[in-house]
Amino acid sequence: MAGKNKAVGMAIKYGPLVYPAVRKYGPQVWEQVRAQREPAERFVQDKVAKGNQRKKALQHAGTVVDGSVLQVFHRNTAHWVVFSGDEPIAVHPPTTAPYEVLLKHADLSTRVRPGEGTRLPRPHRPRPATGSTSRRRAGRTPASSQVRHHDDETGTADAGDAGTQGRLSPAPGSGGTSEDPGGPQAPEGQRPTA
Repeated sequence: MAGKNKAVGMAIKYGPLVYPAVRKYGPQVWEQVRAQREPAERFVQDKVAKGNQRKKALQHAGTVVDGSVLQVFHRNTAHWVVFSGDEPIAVHPPTTAPYEVLLKHADLSTRVRPGEGTRLPRPHRPRPATGSTSRRRAGRTPASSQVRHHDDETGTADAGDAGTQGRLSPAPGSGGTSEDPGGPQAPEGQRPTA
């Protein structure tokens, strides 16, 4: 009940201010919303129309002898050329460009037959090397990381020595201290352990 009383109170308080604004600016707001919605609707309709062209081309290729389909681009628009054997017979969506222009630089070996499946042939991309660290498995450390374990004698500071508390001692055999800027550096590609 408390929510209803609050809503009624707000309507009584702000109603006289909001109502004239809605009457005055409401049509302008509606026109803006509609103007922004029209390009999006047109875009969706174009996508639906273009998506059906591949399906139409595959159906057409299925009705001819030795039919196949090849996707080509003309003026930044995808077109599907239907072949019967090695002869082009149709284009979906229709275009006024001749077959010679559409197929000028096309690779005819990438044609798709209707029964071969629904996926298009993709260009070959080389796989990363098996030892690559770009694809790490969860929970595993890469092979190039190093973990240094300190012995109790060299790796810990005395609790009574206030000057060295909180600092780590150098790794055994490193020959430098953690504060020494001229000391040995970690090999390139590895982070220094601290």
